[in-house]
Amino acid sequence: MPGIVGLITKMPGEWAKPQLLRMVKALCHQSSYSAGTWIDESLGLYVGWVVQKNSFSDGMPLRNERGDVVLVFSPSVVRGQAR
Repeated sequence: MPGIVGLITKMPGEWAKPQLLRMVKALCHQSSYSAGTWIDESLGLYVGWVVQKNSFSDGMPLRNERGDVVLVFSPSVVRGQAR
């Protein structure tokens, strides 16, 4: 099921990365899904997502021109229509 998962933690990356991948894998159970992650270990941020392949959200994460702002989002889908 498409969605966003993540951790905000002071635990080391060796611990957090497998946790994040396990959460992403739990959501990504159809071949029509695409998944990704974004990590900033210095901030303790670990974000993952699952989206429909070729959807407008399939290009994440989005960044501004300087690369200092990152956006991750997931649309809601009801009866095949984005809300």
